[in-house]
Amino acid sequence: MSGMGESPALALEGVTVRFGGIVALSDVSLQVTEGETVGLIGPNGAGKTTLIDVIAGNRRPDPGEVLLYGERVTRLPAVRRAHRGLSRTFQTLSLFDGMTVWEHVLLGYAAGAPHGAGSGRFVSQRRRLEDAARSDTSELGPVALMDKLGLASVADELASTQAVGVVRMVDLARALAARPRVLLLDEPVSGLPEPEARTVAAVIQALRKEHSMALLVIEHNLEFARLVSDRMIAVDFGKVIAEGPPDEVLGSDSLRVAYFGEDADAEEVKADPATDAATANELATSEAATSGEGEDQHDVAQRA
Repeated sequence: MSGMGESPALALEGVTVRFGGIVALSDVSLQVTEGETVGLIGPNGAGKTTLIDVIAGNRRPDPGEVLLYGERVTRLPAVRRAHRGLSRTFQTLSLFDGMTVWEHVLLGYAAGAPHGAGSGRFVSQRRRLEDAARSDTSELGPVALMDKLGLASVADELASTQAVGVVRMVDLARALAARPRVLLLDEPVSGLPEPEARTVAAVIQALRKEHSMALLVIEHNLEFARLVSDRMIAVDFGKVIAEGPPDEVLGSDSLRVAYFGEDADAEEVKADPATDAATANELATSEAATSGEGEDQHDVAQRA
């Protein structure tokens, strides 16, 4: 964790985003400290992916500010935020045609540029990148990441031919190979069977302990989010509706109302771990039943 008086790894200040007359985010402020994992949850159309896009530099707030380790980066494009230690995975998987699993991870390594080459010069400096990547023996080196995420056996196969579980691991390995200080994970276990989801959970927990990385995790699987998070933030209709320890947020009346549109007070929900685990499972079932391909202005408009 950051020491007293230090800037948080990631901070949002009064972020608002509008799509025409629809307010996707309304005056959202949050912080993630170094070495902390924060779960960001909420029903479809709540504004979660829009929030990630703002942080990553794919969408500009109006008004609002994004800060990385105290530096205002709101007006910086995504590539310059990456050079400052920000990396992300994507909810909707996108691969480069004709590129192998190894080449996708190598592309992430180039984006981190610890060896003086950025992803923009990936082709021209391919040999130097390969040499640097294969000689990197660190835990976040491409070779170690391929082993840790079970990708070594398919390294030379086309990424586009792999099953969704493998592609999720490729996306995670690519993001980690950039050696981020702040990592945004957009539904990292979507479509994964339970054993592979547990592998991802173990990787996330190790990152938190061993590398003091700040992680913001969007996840529809609420039990997974509960497992990996130090703290949770729940959003609905573009506003923060609950924040705190995972069990407290998952057991909150405001979250139950957001998902089910009912008066949670009448159900007399008890704030204890057993009840909260049951709530997480119930909410996760509801979310899975309504989950779509992605959250965008159309989803927000449908819920408005």
